[in-house]
Amino acid sequence: MLYAYQLCAQTNARYQDSLVSLSQKEMRCMLHACGIAADMEARRMGGAPFLCFEAPALTPAQRAFLAGHSAVYMQCALEGELLRPLPPAREPALPQGMPEILKYKGKTNTLFTQMLINLALSAGGQWNNPSPRVLDPICGHGTTLFCALGREMDSTGIDSDKKSIQEGVAYAQKWLQYHRVKHSVQRGSLTLPVGKSAPCVNLRVQDRELKMILADTRDTAHLTRKTPAHALVADLPYGVQHAPRENGRMSDLETLLREALPAWREALAPGCAAAIAFNRYTLKRDTLARLAEAAGFQLPDGPDYADFSHWVEQAIQRDVLVARRP
Repeated sequence: MLYAYQLCAQTNARYQDSLVSLSQKEMRCMLHACGIAADMEARRMGGAPFLCFEAPALTPAQRAFLAGHSAVYMQCALEGELLRPLPPAREPALPQGMPEILKYKGKTNTLFTQMLINLALSAGGQWNNPSPRVLDPICGHGTTLFCALGREMDSTGIDSDKKSIQEGVAYAQKWLQYHRVKHSVQRGSLTLPVGKSAPCVNLRVQDRELKMILADTRDTAHLTRKTPAHALVADLPYGVQHAPRENGRMSDLETLLREALPAWREALAPGCAAAIAFNRYTLKRDTLARLAEAAGFQLPDGPDYADFSHWVEQAIQRDVLVARRP
């Protein structure tokens, strides 16, 4: 069967220029993860961009996973010159749109965040996991967590910025209340070494959990030891305005990573993977790869995960490193 996946229009003009190229790379990783060997090409039909590939009839699980592609608007079968829309593999249990509404300085494009989740699930062999847990160890306001919740995944976010955590929790509660989604909120704290504690908020939404923890990312392994993640997503600071801070002062990003990456690896279940976004102008890919390998990560073989580099703005050339816990 010849499949045609229509890509959605992107309001961010900068990201639109990179959309088709990144979407092809993402789809290639997802197809490979769920055992589909297919050549893929980008086409324009009726003025709209499509990703097309030929494969045996997809299973419901494969269709459900591919439907989660960050930029897919509609799935179709291509029959001659006609497109036959395919019914969704499953209807979403929650209203959609939660990740897009909250605006703040430095927010990552939500389609890019969805792509990071898909890359981590694909590289870690978790594409068919019915209830994966997504971890963002530098979660900010929680965009990654909101993306995960919209896809009916459990999620945990850790950040040391109190204001970001507070604003993220407040937004999540207001959004759920506005859409009349039944949920509960539990506030507490988690114990850290040396007698310290980390305040946390746990939102239960239907049968899913969204947890935000106010803590240092270097404590990630200790905070998640009872709930290891199946996918880790991290969007590293891009420049001085978003630089990591320690004791009120800017911290060196390489030093932070050298100390945090071992904790991130321990927070993943064995065999699972991390997708880490970074700015090539402030952190070289080889440097990040070296730090990840020194922390015990393994980099995937082959070209699929080798280059997700794309231009964002004058000071940002963004890329993604995918690494797996053995």
